[in-house]
This record gives sequence, structure tokens and C-alpha cells, in this order.
Amino acid sequence: MKHSVESPTIGSPRPHPLDETDLALVNAVQAAPRASWTLVGQALGISAVTAARRWERLRSRGLAWVTTYGGPFVQQVNCAAFVEVDCVPSQVPAVTERLVRDPRITGIEHVSGGTDLFLTVMVADLTALSRLAIDVIGAQEGVTATRSMIATHLFTEGSRWDLRSLDPGQRGLLRPADDTAPTGAATLAPEDRPLLLALGKDGRLGYGELAELTGMSESTVRRRVTRLLREGSLVPRCEIAHGVSGFPVFVHYLANVPSADLARVGASIAAASEVRLCAAIAARHSLLITAWVRSVPDTRRLEAHLTERFPELTVEDRRLTLANPKRMGHLLDAEGRNTGFVPMDMWA
Repeated sequence: MKHSVESPTIGSPRPHPLDETDLALVNAVQAAPRASWTLVGQALGISAVTAARRWERLRSRGLAWVTTYGGPFVQQVNCAAFVEVDCVPSQVPAVTERLVRDPRITGIEHVSGGTDLFLTVMVADLTALSRLAIDVIGAQEGVTATRSMIATHLFTEGSRWDLRSLDPGQRGLLRPADDTAPTGAATLAPEDRPLLLALGKDGRLGYGELAELTGMSESTVRRRVTRLLREGSLVPRCEIAHGVSGFPVFVHYLANVPSADLARVGASIAAASEVRLCAAIAARHSLLITAWVRSVPDTRRLEAHLTERFPELTVEDRRLTLANPKRMGHLLDAEGRNTGFVPMDMWA
């Protein structure tokens, strides 16, 4: 699928086309990605028909969607990494066009600072990461250098971030219906691949739809999906186009924290409402923090807040996202609207 990289307009002021009910609906699906529309409607005080109709309007316009990815990456059973890519400036669009099709590269951002592209990568193991970095990414015409940062622990990640539009009572109605707290080590077998790929494109597919797509019986699909969700082997995640989220600016902080303090500091930072990702990494820095904020000046205010609260934290570098053509397998336009999908495939 061909995908054109749009002009880098992340952070530009734009109208907010979602009303409060839309935002609450997205937040409800963030809280319970596979909950029934009956339950979602009950939590929001609207009918199931209205909830489903509003969601379909958002989904069809690319403003909100549900994806699913492998829990083994979240639990570091497999390898999740972040790769910085330096390019000849004129080659950045062409390099992006080629890399955006790779199923192992789940996210691509064009960023400011000391590199050009910031990639999120999910592969089976360190050997697979080496092959991808050297034989695929590093071999691209126009690429001059790559640097890999391997996640050793995820304190939080995008499936746990939300708009905070719901009150505690609404959350209480939704959470029990979609409690996917892992009950053991997350594992994915090759026979789970068809389910993972189908749910990656649309994480709200029903059991009957999944049965048709995978060739399994509906009872098998129901049993397997229920088990994989319970184990944390499947991680559903509701996304929203950043242009309508109210948080159009992305920032990555590369920081160092003394090893003895890393677990405590990382867990505390992960609880901040702006933080989408907080990961301990094996690299020159020890901590990667990704946040969505309302404006460019807010990136400075957030950094000041973090360093004041945690004196042991030193922010060594920061990256602002200029364009985000791919996020968790989904292809995005300049305002973050979903325009297509490249399956996230650890078996590729």
C-alpha cells in the first residue's frame, strides 16, 4: 500500500471537531476496548445504538480506532526497541516511504533534534533486531546511521493512556467488563498469528467476524481470544487522531536516572497524565519518556516539572515530533487520521 508522507503539521492550531460526548465515547473505548455498546452506552448515559453510531462515524473518518498488538512485547518476552535513524535530509521522505511498509516497524516519527526518524520496532529477539537494523534500515539509500535503544521494562505504554474524560463511576462500570490485567507470562504461538493480524487492523471485531477472517470456528475464536486477553498476550488499544485529541504535540525525553532509583522514578513518571510511554532502555540513556501535551511551550513546562519533582532525573536530550506517518501499524495523515494499515507481524 502506497502512503505519502504529509507535511509536518503536528502541533499546529486547528479546530476541535469532537464534542464532549465524542470525547467521552473515545475515553470509554480506551478504558474498555472490546466492551459492548450496551455497556458503553450505560456508562455514558446514551443508548447502545447512539454509542455504536457515533463510534462508526469517528472510525469511518479515521478519528478513532482500536488496534491490538502482542503482549510479549509489553512484558519484554519478545523485543521492543526504538531506533533513531539519521538520513541525508533530502532522502527523509523516500526512506520513510520504504520503511513504512515493513511489518516489524510499528511506528515512524519524523523528529527534531539530533536525528531524523524515530522508529518503534517489535521483533522476536535481539538477533532479529540486529538483522532489521543492519540489513533493512541501515541498508536504505539515504540512511547514514542508526542507533537502537532496547526496552528493558515498560512502566507504561500507549494502551494505558487516556483522555481522562470519564468520572470514577463511569470507569467503574467499564473496567470489570474489560479487565485484561495479565494473569501470567504473555505468549503468542504461530497459530495465534491470524487473530493478532485481524485484531491489529480492528480490535473491536466480533467473534463471528474473526471466525470468517481466520477460518476458525466461532467457539474456538471466542475461547482463544478470551484466553489471550486474560493472559495479556493480546493488548487492545484505542487510538485517537492527535489533531482532535486536544494534545497535538508529542515530545520524547531521553534521560538518565541512577540504577538504584530507576524503578521508583519510572513508575512515578508513568502515572503522569501526559505520559504515553515510560520505558527503561538499554542505551546511552536509561529512561525514555514520551508525552502528549497541548502546546510546544508545554514541553518545557513538563520537563521542568519532572526535573523538579525528581532531582535524580537528568534530561539529556529531547525530540519533538514533526510528523507521525505510522503509529502501531496504522498509517496516518498529517492530522493523525487513520488512512490504512500495515499488519504488525513478529513472524515476518
